Amino acid sequence: MPANKLRGALPKELRLGTLLTDSVRLLRRDFYQRAQGLELTPALGRLLFYIVRNPGSSQVDLAIRLEVTPVTLSRMVDRLVKSGYVRRMADPTDRRVYRLQLARAGKPLIGRMTRLSLETTARALRGISKKEQEQLARQLTILCRNLANDDV
Repeated sequence: MPANKLRGALPKELRLGTLLTDSVRLLRRDFYQRAQGLELTPALGRLLFYIVRNPGSSQVDLAIRLEVTPVTLSRMVDRLVKSGYVRRMADPTDRRVYRLQLARAGKPLIGRMTRLSLETTARALRGISKKEQEQLARQLTILCRNLANDDV
């Protein structure tokens, strides 16, 4: 089906790209307004969350996930290591690879960031019932799975 026919076939409310992009932008904005006192850039905050969710990830894997170059990610990690929030560990099977872990000093920071994230989430979900929240989570999980699948 030609693209112009597809556009007309979807009601405005179902233009997922726009809705999801706006939602993510507004969630991030709310979170980083709450997190101003943490002295982290938004990019460093995202990196910390990725490290916590994926302990032992390589810098290359994290660069791919964050959609930055390996050199950019390395500089970001340097800042987090210098602050004492993250530590690099040599990979036992490949000496060229570093694995990243949250350092002890990063744990209180992650605790504060998690609380702020929960506040943002609560604000975003105001007026949406628990049942609708569960349904939304299931639907977004399916959407992610569909798009992550390489079969077109």
